[in-house]
Amino acid sequence: MTAKEIYQQSIDKQRILVVGGSNDLITSIIIHALQLRHRKFDSVIAGKPADIHPDSHLIIINDVTQPLDYKHHIVVFGNITSIDDSGKLEALADSTPKGGTIIYPKNHSILSDIGSKERPDVQTIPYGVYKHEVMDGKTILISSTNERFPIELSGDPELQCVSAAKELLKKIGISSSNFYKAISSFKAN
Repeated sequence: MTAKEIYQQSIDKQRILVVGGSNDLITSIIIHALQLRHRKFDSVIAGKPADIHPDSHLIIINDVTQPLDYKHHIVVFGNITSIDDSGKLEALADSTPKGGTIIYPKNHSILSDIGSKERPDVQTIPYGVYKHEVMDGKTILISSTNERFPIELSGDPELQCVSAAKELLKKIGISSSNFYKAISSFKAN
């Protein structure tokens, strides 16, 4: 199925596009959290058949062959490593509709400029490395209320993915407590 066909089948759904170098991990965390909450959603994952159902209202897209054709409502940028991608990513951000959202890494030299650019009626949400500590070789997330949650992920790139996923999940109605339950049980592939 092409991106345009998927768009036609998901025209009444909230379309979330995850792009960038860490898009697979961000997508996996999002899907894990949605599954734990028994939220109905569709998914389009590169290399897999599209999973689209008439009774869901949300679609997670991790396939960047023709990202503009999906006509996203929310775009989540993971890190990129090539400056060659910046023009395409800026066009993608600029195509975010009024009422849409751009979630981007705040300390990335290219994406922070793209994400923080003013666009009428588009919400921008920056994220960074999730607050944490390492104890006995184990990464512990620290919530805003100083609760601690051990997780299997570690290192700044993976903890940025945790932040990106948390921001997106908060945007679509997953509470912080449900996020922490999900990330605490998340197993990296």
